[in-house]
Amino acid sequence: MTRTTRVGEIAVNEAIKDFLDQLFIGPVWPASVLVCLMVLYALIAMIGLVDLGLEGDVDIDGSLDLDPGADGIDLEADGGDFELGDFDVSQGGLAGLLTGMGAMTIRLTNFGRVPLVIWFGVFTLVFWAVSYGLWHGFDSESYAPTWIPVILLTIRNGVIAMVATKLATEPLVGRFEPQPGYDQHRLMGGTCEISSVSATPSFGQAKFRTNAAPLLLNVRTNGPEIPKGTEVRIVAFDPARRIYTVTEIKPETEL
Repeated sequence: MTRTTRVGEIAVNEAIKDFLDQLFIGPVWPASVLVCLMVLYALIAMIGLVDLGLEGDVDIDGSLDLDPGADGIDLEADGGDFELGDFDVSQGGLAGLLTGMGAMTIRLTNFGRVPLVIWFGVFTLVFWAVSYGLWHGFDSESYAPTWIPVILLTIRNGVIAMVATKLATEPLVGRFEPQPGYDQHRLMGGTCEISSVSATPSFGQAKFRTNAAPLLLNVRTNGPEIPKGTEVRIVAFDPARRIYTVTEIKPETEL
């Protein structure tokens, strides 16, 4: 091996070491690790070991149902029923309010409204670019790469990246949503069961039974309050607000 070749190898090794030092320092290293994980996931997906699955819906069985409507987000959790946007929190208290605010904040970032692989891909790239640019351009002159500054700067960079991801993914919202198997025309005249604590002219949710998972509908009554578990009939639909009007099904003895 000639001296020139050896000097060249040393220079390449030094350049690689300097590059890695820039990637894994201060608040840049969490973003770099996230990029590595995304690249690894993409490589595994390319060889068919993971299904990327471009579904736009998030379904967490047993704990959470999301139904985006014009009024905001509707959640049905094991601890109570919520309608976010109107801030009707059936379970009440600070815990219910915090849960509602947290879900709304997540929703505002378009998380779950576009395919998760696209959302995380955009967020990862933006997060890394923001972390790298701010650290090597400004932050390294004012902060030491110790734990407390790194944590605080990482949180700041994450917030900036979420805002940028929201703006970048906004044009994609709704483009990947599958056409629903049940539209308002098929639901009209059907029966469902009140699933919220009650249904009133201003608030309510109901489950419409299907061959698969039940549909969670925003409903309003055209009369008095209807308690949970009551069978009701769908009599009208407001397409602007995506709200169904229901009426209680009276037993035959009461007809």
